[in-house]
Amino acid sequence: GTVTERNLGQAWSAEYEDFVLNHSVPLVRTLSLITLDRGIAEDAAQEAFLQLLVHWPRVRAMENPVGWVYRVGINRCRDYRRAIYRAGRAIERIGRSSQGCRDTQWSSGVEIMSVLATLPRRQRNVAVLFFVAGHSTAEIAYIMGISQGAVGSHLHRARTTLRRILEADYGSE
Repeated sequence: GTVTERNLGQAWSAEYEDFVLNHSVPLVRTLSLITLDRGIAEDAAQEAFLQLLVHWPRVRAMENPVGWVYRVGINRCRDYRRAIYRAGRAIERIGRSSQGCRDTQWSSGVEIMSVLATLPRRQRNVAVLFFVAGHSTAEIAYIMGISQGAVGSHLHRARTTLRRILEADYGSE
């Protein structure tokens, strides 16, 4: 029984690997053209193939496993774009709460990323987990392995820094 199970596992693994090798480049190219962002496309494709691995026995029996992988990849791209949009909305809310930034409009994920990139790593992580992902301070403390007080401190400093940046960039318009 063990030899047969091992052989089936090896065949299953080889079949999955062949599938990925045959479809990864076209999937990344397609997702790149859909999103106009190769990084997002590569991440989405990687997640799609990970999901394929998890569901391989079921998906390989489907009529169109290639279509399934593309659908998952496109959905992941949509998820990434939503996350970028939510980050922009969160930063926009922070900006509106300060006097000089009431008319700030965020138009691109690149702009959001560049503003977030100015924050120290822990402040950025806390800000994204709070404003974008919608986690509570208790959840963030658990995720990051720090106290809720530390989360509050990082969040306060992140807000202060983001307001200062927004006021400097948009306050004079």
